[in-house]
Amino acid sequence: MPPSFSRKGRSPRIRARRPPLDAQVVVVTGGSRGIGREAALGFARAGASVVLLARGGQALTETVEEIAAEGGDVRGIVCDVSDRRAVQDAVDQITHAFGRIDTWVGNAGVLLYAPVADTSPEEFRRVLDINVIGQLNGVQAALPALRRSGGTIIIVSSAEAVVAMPWHGAYAASKHALEGAIDALRRELRAERAPVTITVVRPAVIDTPIYRHARSRMAFRPSGPHPHYRPRSVARAILHAAAHPARTVHVGGGALLLTGVQRVMPGVLDAALGRFGPRMMHTADAAPEQFGNLVGPLRDTEQRGGLPHRGRGSVSTWLRVHPGWRTAAVVGLLGAVLAPWRRSRRRPPT
Repeated sequence: MPPSFSRKGRSPRIRARRPPLDAQVVVVTGGSRGIGREAALGFARAGASVVLLARGGQALTETVEEIAAEGGDVRGIVCDVSDRRAVQDAVDQITHAFGRIDTWVGNAGVLLYAPVADTSPEEFRRVLDINVIGQLNGVQAALPALRRSGGTIIIVSSAEAVVAMPWHGAYAASKHALEGAIDALRRELRAERAPVTITVVRPAVIDTPIYRHARSRMAFRPSGPHPHYRPRSVARAILHAAAHPARTVHVGGGALLLTGVQRVMPGVLDAALGRFGPRMMHTADAAPEQFGNLVGPLRDTEQRGGLPHRGRGSVSTWLRVHPGWRTAAVVGLLGAVLAPWRRSRRRPPT
């Protein structure tokens, strides 16, 4: 179906309807663990054809086998997203096999715990190579197929694209840079009237292996500020965006709250995170410095992130992807607020 354009050279309308998930070909980078794995499971269970890209062959094979055992249509390609040629080869394989790509989920990323003053140029560059260049490699390689299909790009960013945490300078910088590039791309696509939509997903702290896999200079086990959320909450937002594109989706009330305070009262966050932020970034458990996975994947089959508290579901995200229940919740809240007022109006004057 051709894209719908407005008249007299105006920007095209964003298409409100997308193909159902069971008719889509979906690619997920960083698909072997954490958020990527949960999203891949969700897409496959919904009937989509899923292709996973990941650096670690062992973890990728395990996830592909897990999805296939449930009857899912899934393939895996070992691919380091920071290698542009490898990403292009992967996209060529996918388009040759399926003829199209409907949804591209850019999820691959790495984490570094180190003060900005002590982060080496090589470490900074490697974080940017994966979190920014790697994401853009995928988007650029997939764009021709997405233009043809009128597809969707879903970028897994972070609340730290807006609210930078202590010890996460390189990571926060990468998310700032990524969203800047994606904003520019979104506007360029609208200028050329390309029928491609982009959704940025901003999770809060999610209980995934990224914390165990992070390179860390701390003397304690890495963590993140409460509350911690489950990867399934992010996967739920990703699946919803594949069928109902939105500009930005925050996952977890913590992400929504922090980004709101940052925009309205940044000085308050400077004071609060300057005083309490560093201690929220680690547990009380002593641990040696972690070399991490900046250079290559680690052999690790554990799905949890090693955070001190298990992740919980996100009520705000669940309501976001279930509009009927969201409306009911708003109506119920308004009713609870207005009920005392209505009762007071009915009382006879004394």
